[in-house]
Amino acid sequence: MPKSPAHHSNPGRTAPLLCTLGALTVAVASVLSAGTAGASSALGKPDPAKGTPVIVGMISDGGSGTVGTAPLVEQGAKMAVAWANAYKGGLAGHPIQLFICENLSTPAGGQDCANQMVQKHVVVVTEPFTGQGPTEVPTIVKAGIPYMTLSGSTTQETTTKGAYSLTGGLPGVLAADAAVAKAKGYKKFAMLTVNVPEAIQPAETLGVTAFKNAKVGFKVIPVNLGTADITPQLESAVQWGAQAIGMTGDLTLCTSFFQAYQTLGLTLPRYVLSTCVDPSIINSPLDKVMAGSIISSPGVTSSPDYATYAAITKKYAPSVNPSPNVSTNQSDGASAIWALLNVMAGYSGPVTPAGVNKQIRTAKNVILPLSDGATFTCNGKIIPSLRSVCSVVTQIGTLQASGIAKDIKNINASALFSK
Repeated sequence: MPKSPAHHSNPGRTAPLLCTLGALTVAVASVLSAGTAGASSALGKPDPAKGTPVIVGMISDGGSGTVGTAPLVEQGAKMAVAWANAYKGGLAGHPIQLFICENLSTPAGGQDCANQMVQKHVVVVTEPFTGQGPTEVPTIVKAGIPYMTLSGSTTQETTTKGAYSLTGGLPGVLAADAAVAKAKGYKKFAMLTVNVPEAIQPAETLGVTAFKNAKVGFKVIPVNLGTADITPQLESAVQWGAQAIGMTGDLTLCTSFFQAYQTLGLTLPRYVLSTCVDPSIINSPLDKVMAGSIISSPGVTSSPDYATYAAITKKYAPSVNPSPNVSTNQSDGASAIWALLNVMAGYSGPVTPAGVNKQIRTAKNVILPLSDGATFTCNGKIIPSLRSVCSVVTQIGTLQASGIAKDIKNINASALFSK
């Protein structure tokens, strides 16, 4: 669902999805090129945190020597925390100590990380996305700790009291794809989906509902994690009569998807997640295959946030590309921390799990970082059946070379879940 759907698996996030979302997470990088970046003034005025430190938790879909997206997400989170402590007064005046737990992309690892969050007395868990929401969320929220993700994909992340998905995540992307497919007159849409519960479950329930209500045929084609050659799955979609094809998965699936698409010489419209906008694809011959794809993302980078992000990378992680359109994984990690800062802006109470929980529930129209002004409100009313979803606006555009998108449109297809 996702980026980060996963954005981000086996190379890197060995778990899927979800990035979805994005992700889908969000932030992500999709799309605009904007003005000059890196000016120190974009960091804001120095405002060092001076209070008692508080611990903020982040669970990463990686560990045990994995390479790829997970370490990049963590890098983004760390640079955002450094900026927050020096220029944003930390979290409501308190220096942030970031505690990262790597879940090894397994349910057992997710459970272990959730237990560690409780033991560390974190005030909130914030992350771009995860493939292990089903084992992480119950333990975290039962302890009274708010769980905030940029892009939720599972039932636990989108319906549990105390959990907050700032964007519609994979459900929002699926609904947006359904709305676009209807507008374009497609009769059948096939979605290649990484074969893990957190991706298959929403695709086969919420996705089916959204496409049914859009009166578009919908087929979910599972792809096992790590499958290098998905030519058979794409051939299956073509034989079914798909007039458009999409993919839901991590960077590994993106690569396999484009390779198989090229091998088969397909010309069908293709729908991808921001997960795919990665240097490993942009700097390869697959960039030409990716060009022309329709990309779904929770947000588009706006000029002010673009400049701030570039300045953060320049000061705290000079090796990171200053464009969130390129360093999508780091921007996801940074956005998870940044979103927490935005929701806590102006808060003057005790920075405890209960205080943070109340602030997230009651704050209205909070700016989503790197989203061109999109906002979220976590009052449980955005999609009544998914009370943890705080916004469903998804942006869809057409990818050009080098991962830049154009013709961006905001899609709010929440009505496709209400029929």
